[in-house]
Amino acid sequence: MALIIRSIYSGYSYLVDKTDERVVELPLLRSVWTVPLITGAYLYFVLDLGPKLMANRKPFEMRRFLCAYNLAQVAANVWTFAMGVRYLRTYNFSFVCQPLRLDRSNQSMDEMHLAYAYFLLKILDLADTVFFVLRKKQSHVTFLHVYHHTIMALSASLFLRYLSGGHCFMLGMLNTFVHAVMYFYFFLTIYRPEAVRGASWKRYVTLLQMAQFAYNVVHFFRPIVLGVDCGYPRAVMWFVGMQNIFMLLMFSDFYRRAYLRTPKAGAHAN
Repeated sequence: MALIIRSIYSGYSYLVDKTDERVVELPLLRSVWTVPLITGAYLYFVLDLGPKLMANRKPFEMRRFLCAYNLAQVAANVWTFAMGVRYLRTYNFSFVCQPLRLDRSNQSMDEMHLAYAYFLLKILDLADTVFFVLRKKQSHVTFLHVYHHTIMALSASLFLRYLSGGHCFMLGMLNTFVHAVMYFYFFLTIYRPEAVRGASWKRYVTLLQMAQFAYNVVHFFRPIVLGVDCGYPRAVMWFVGMQNIFMLLMFSDFYRRAYLRTPKAGAHAN
């Protein structure tokens, strides 16, 4: 037992010692436990507590609130994407292999600030599932939806804490563009449902998400295949590349079931 306790303490000390000192004073990042606790509470509510609380209650009426929420998400993601474009126009960036810089240069600090903005968006995204539960749309709370939101919040916090910027920059930038499109679609489903009901273009929102994952697979495996070493951890490239292959397969399965098997689209994947 003493060995297990020492091992846990040693691992915790390692995580604390390796934390990027530039982020330790940022809200939600002062402790390594904050985001795991948030995601743990999220999972408990959307999978267990929330459905039980809503079992004998009427769905919450949230139309106006959700219109405002989705538009706010669109604005926040568009702003973050625009800042990412400005970053690419300002600094040299290698699409083959971008090295990791953990200093206080202008480029490195801009990467860190954008990574923090992206991290906050991933935490905010968890509210999507909470709203599903409060509106008694539990059928939307699929494995794909919950897994995707959970892994994005956790991974965004870990990358910001230990690997802010570098080759992962493009992942966050592309994801903000995709989410801007996605949340505008969600806004339309509430504000003007007749505009999207039965519309043939709905599938392109999912295809856009799949294209994002496909690009990320190429982006992270390209340095490995070409044998280019810019100092960015190879293990991280493997992990992110494999994670995007998994998400591409999951979304492909959703697309097949939602748009190819039946004429109607299924529940939202994200």
